[in-house]
Amino acid sequence: MFFNFAMNTRLSNCLASLAFLIPLGVAVPAFAQSLTSGTVLYPTSPTSADTLTLSLGQTFCPGYVYTSNSYRVSMAQNAITVSLGRPTFNQLSLCPARPQEYIDLGRLPAGNYTLTVNRFAEPGVTPQPLISNYAFAVSDARTTKVAPFVRLDYSGHWWDPTDPGWGLFVWQDARSPNDSLLAAWFTYGADGKQTWYTFQPGWATDLATLQADMYQASRMPGPNVPPPNPTTAVVAGKAKLDFTNFNGVFEAGTGEVAKFTYTIGAGQEQTRNIRRFRP
Repeated sequence: MFFNFAMNTRLSNCLASLAFLIPLGVAVPAFAQSLTSGTVLYPTSPTSADTLTLSLGQTFCPGYVYTSNSYRVSMAQNAITVSLGRPTFNQLSLCPARPQEYIDLGRLPAGNYTLTVNRFAEPGVTPQPLISNYAFAVSDARTTKVAPFVRLDYSGHWWDPTDPGWGLFVWQDARSPNDSLLAAWFTYGADGKQTWYTFQPGWATDLATLQADMYQASRMPGPNVPPPNPTTAVVAGKAKLDFTNFNGVFEAGTGEVAKFTYTIGAGQEQTRNIRRFRP
């Protein structure tokens, strides 16, 4: 959602001057709440499966832009407040075309919200809003889901802590009706050399995938990395994932454990217990 508010030259000059006062905790007049062009709430039509990002456009320029200041996000009764930290001012000889400050608002359940972004204020000083009570709605992504209605998002890096050095990258599109999934397995072949396999299984239940073909890709050697040659992909085996909580006890690790079952070529089926990787 783009917020475009016309700002005349005089107001721009005033705001630029007020930039020097904000770090000192001097109150800024109410008209400083006007938005700068280029401020975006992404995605523009958010759902409950999306992570919302607020991109604050150019605030003061040339000479001073927001860069890497801290921020906090809080919410009370669907009213979201972003509190900007002390601005880090960088003196620039040339203002960037679109200086941005990105704010992670996280994932929100379906509902109606307001958003206020407050400028930095010294302790005891009332913060002045950069954005004031902007209204937006989050739609329910689950209304478009189809059976078997996958409950959780299993995206992330998965591994076997008892056998480090290999693992799975899992990407799940929780925005899609069928929660489409792509897994990439980095491991070692029988010859001890690194290799990759990928598979894209459908879902058998809300916790377990169907078995899917597992592909291995390669390219002929060339002068560059990667070689500028066509990619060849062959079916190397079968694979599936099962995220069932087999111990039957709800615990901190629920949704964090899985079984990875695979076969390579005509080899025997193998199953590994894996966990979501946490640094």
